[in-house]
Amino acid sequence: MGRFSLPLFKKILILLALSLFNKVGAKEIADVKILPTISCDGKEIPLSGAGLRTATILKIKIYVLALYSQTPIRKGNGTELEQRPICFDLTYLRDFDNGDVDKAWKYQFEESAEHKYDNFKNDLNELQKIFGGIKDQRNQFIEFTEETSKFYENGKLKGEIKGKDFQKTFLSIWFGKNPPTEALKENLLKGSGK
Repeated sequence: MGRFSLPLFKKILILLALSLFNKVGAKEIADVKILPTISCDGKEIPLSGAGLRTATILKIKIYVLALYSQTPIRKGNGTELEQRPICFDLTYLRDFDNGDVDKAWKYQFEESAEHKYDNFKNDLNELQKIFGGIKDQRNQFIEFTEETSKFYENGKLKGEIKGKDFQKTFLSIWFGKNPPTEALKENLLKGSGK
């Protein structure tokens, strides 16, 4: 029987520790890795919840959405939604042309947003300009700071919308009475993703 060397034993321990960290530290939804923390407005912010958006009775996978906040969002109203920064990490799983993306944002704001304000249409138009068509697995990152909303695509800053009214309207899409799907809302609020 061969001898078990100490260097080999250390390597095995390191590999086991890394394997355990990957299982505990990150999760996956529809083959998208969800990080346990993310850099949001220059701070390391923990995952609050994550879920999968599906469509039609065929459960077609559309995107994976992860929500990051310093204090977990569990009620979807009140002071939990007033904290900043809050960041959304959105990974699309299908391709969409520019027209489809514009229609989807318009529809979701019209159907789900509970907060309306005077400059709403201009802000929606700005959002539609920022995020165009989707090709391949596209990542969009939305960062809410105290005064502005910043929009990134594949790590590149694409634009900003000033003011808290837009943020309040955007948050009401996911946590209001008519979210994209109840399952997505529940997963964002309970902290687990399926």
